[in-house]
Amino acid sequence: MPTDRIFNFSAGPAVLPEPVLRKAQEAIWNVTGSGIGIMEHSHRGKVFDKIRDEAEQDCRDLAAISDNYEVLFLQGGASLQFSMVPMNLLPADRTADYLLTGVWAQKAVKEAKILGGKVHLAASSEATNFDRIPAASEIKYSASPAYVHLTTNNTIYGTQCRS
Repeated sequence: MPTDRIFNFSAGPAVLPEPVLRKAQEAIWNVTGSGIGIMEHSHRGKVFDKIRDEAEQDCRDLAAISDNYEVLFLQGGASLQFSMVPMNLLPADRTADYLLTGVWAQKAVKEAKILGGKVHLAASSEATNFDRIPAASEIKYSASPAYVHLTTNNTIYGTQCRS
């Protein structure tokens, strides 16, 4: 069937199936038969609560996320999370460990430092132009890190952590 749609294979957002776009279009106009579009509903209303709860359950089912963990829906893309993580998880008196595995990890370290966070480079493959993910034996964690940051899929350098 001929279409005027273009298939976008670039980094970031890509082509979506037409039925998905049609469903989104319908939800913008009238979500779940409520007579109001999704962008017009209150974030405190029952329709929103139902959509949020279903989305959370879908995430839990898809990724086998147990009830021991929270599912967070946050604005912004991955790059925003480079600042959001230390902003929310790195107390002033603690250190965060970073495994420097490529450009994205460098950006994450930069953001943590901008926010005044104590950053410890637990491992790095920068000396070899990020040609690999550091082996477990190369990682030297700080005494008690608030968290450990690892970029698992380095699209620019073509490395990926598979474990």
